[in-house]
Amino acid sequence: LESRYAVITYDNARDLRDFNNELYMGRLKSQIRRSDTIEEEVVAKVDFIVEKVMVVLDMFPQQLEFRIVIHAKVSGVQKDFRRLYKLDVDYIAFFSPSQNTVFYSADDSTLRVVAHEIGHVVAENYFTISPPQRIHEVMAQFAEQHITD
Repeated sequence: LESRYAVITYDNARDLRDFNNELYMGRLKSQIRRSDTIEEEVVAKVDFIVEKVMVVLDMFPQQLEFRIVIHAKVSGVQKDFRRLYKLDVDYIAFFSPSQNTVFYSADDSTLRVVAHEIGHVVAENYFTISPPQRIHEVMAQFAEQHITD
């Protein structure tokens, strides 16, 4: 799938449906355009979250483009982290700056998790020189905490 900001990949329709169902928007749903298909709904949600995170962080990267990989289970996320960084972790999602890609588990793709990782994307793509990891994390946490404001 292609959104305004992201190319979204997934293995099968069930994974996309699970991702969409887990990504409950609450009262924000009224601000998202109506969709006829799950694909359109996911694209609308992702674009809305990206734009909201940019407003929350007051960071508007030029020509923001990144990738999203949706795995069925958290084990797929952890396998990709191990492949990229040669480390075992218990992450349910992560952003890889070198790949400019966010990896999500369809089972764990809540609004706060999605906003947090997109906070990393926005910060990484905004600055010419990437901020230190701890500052990156503070910005992502801020995006996560204020996504529903």
